[in-house]
Amino acid sequence: MSQDSPLDSPQDSGQDVTTSTAPAPEPGREPGAGPGGPPAGPPDDPSNGQANGQPGIWTYEFLSLCAISVLAFCNIAIFYSFYSYLTELGIPPAWRGPLLALEPFTALLVRPVLGRFLTLGNSVRFMRAGLCLATLALLCYPFTTAIAALALVRMLHGLGFVTLVGGLMGVLTAVLPHDKSAQGFGLFSVSILLPYALMPPFVELVLPHLPGHGAAYALAAPLMLPAFLLLGPLGRRTRALAATLHPSHLIKPSWTEVRQGLRNPSVALLILANLFLVAAHGIVFFFMRDFALLIGAGNPGMFFSYANAATITLRVTCGHLLDSVDKGRLLSLAFLGLAVLVPLFGWAGIPLVLFGMAVLYGSGMALTMPLLNAGMLQVSPPRLRAYNANLMMVAVDAGFFAGPFLGGMLLAAGLSHAGLFGVSGGFMLLAGLCALPVGREMRRPGAGQP
Repeated sequence: MSQDSPLDSPQDSGQDVTTSTAPAPEPGREPGAGPGGPPAGPPDDPSNGQANGQPGIWTYEFLSLCAISVLAFCNIAIFYSFYSYLTELGIPPAWRGPLLALEPFTALLVRPVLGRFLTLGNSVRFMRAGLCLATLALLCYPFTTAIAALALVRMLHGLGFVTLVGGLMGVLTAVLPHDKSAQGFGLFSVSILLPYALMPPFVELVLPHLPGHGAAYALAAPLMLPAFLLLGPLGRRTRALAATLHPSHLIKPSWTEVRQGLRNPSVALLILANLFLVAAHGIVFFFMRDFALLIGAGNPGMFFSYANAATITLRVTCGHLLDSVDKGRLLSLAFLGLAVLVPLFGWAGIPLVLFGMAVLYGSGMALTMPLLNAGMLQVSPPRLRAYNANLMMVAVDAGFFAGPFLGGMLLAAGLSHAGLFGVSGGFMLLAGLCALPVGREMRRPGAGQP
């Protein structure tokens, strides 16, 4: 989620390399091997966590990306109250949903195009541009109350955030050690969960002392400053890594390459699995509160407190084990477990049972998301890893649209919450069916290599 200053060399600029004499490939490595790829045998492969004496996963690059992610997602988690804010502003009901959705909708439209222009050499510059746009949007919220102005700010916010996250994923897929990819994605996802646990109670604490929600949203702008400060060292280190790679890995993938990559059934199936997973989770996330209140929960938000606590605990304490198991088989089993569990929410009866199920739900989510991303890293060709990682984020954007939209329609048509959780469980089952054949590709020697 940051960018770096332009450099003269094509490696750093991320522009097409047209030199007629290509440097020789590194000893022991195929010319197509790239950042984040599976170890091809040599000890100095940058995709290997021990490259050049690096201490595995705990590098400055990884830690700074996690820190930037926490700060970035704070400026999204703070909008948990945006629908209520629109109500307070007197925005007509017909416009509240579209204004709420404009930020992720912008990301959904921009991300597929943006991903093709990302390379290791220019990802940090994209991050910096995204931070600038997101910060500007945050500062605009207190001064925009009209529908048209709010729409523009929401689109600006979406553009900034997707640019920031796109650049971040471009660096992350390059620096994660291949033999620790599942652990790395699991730990990285904790940096996404933390803001959703911290920002809502913080906003509620300070809101009585502020003019309104708009001022609270602007409070997230100063959080972007530490992220800017982290980008300088990150950019230098990223350029140093890019300089060690064959120039062919720093050229933007062509549309032909993208289309060829998508013809890989495993890539398409993992994108679909992620879409179904997020659609299922979107139903649980947006409709659990009302159901918990119906069965007498005094604080329905505790469902997500227990679920997130289980997710974070499992990823932190057991994430390193994910890379020592059969990822494809474990992913299918996790989806199967969630497909059975989620429909049972509607039969919980009492809050204590529901909150116990929340722990199991959080444990399942702790497995599925890092395994999906690790799988995509493993089955993707090296030059398409950053692009395919952003396609996984497109699936996230689409899932958060599809799940709540379908759930709202079904509830309006008279379906019960138990029926709605059954639909969510069906999505989990579809995700598992998509992931099942991918396991064979993940077990194939040399998966993801040209």
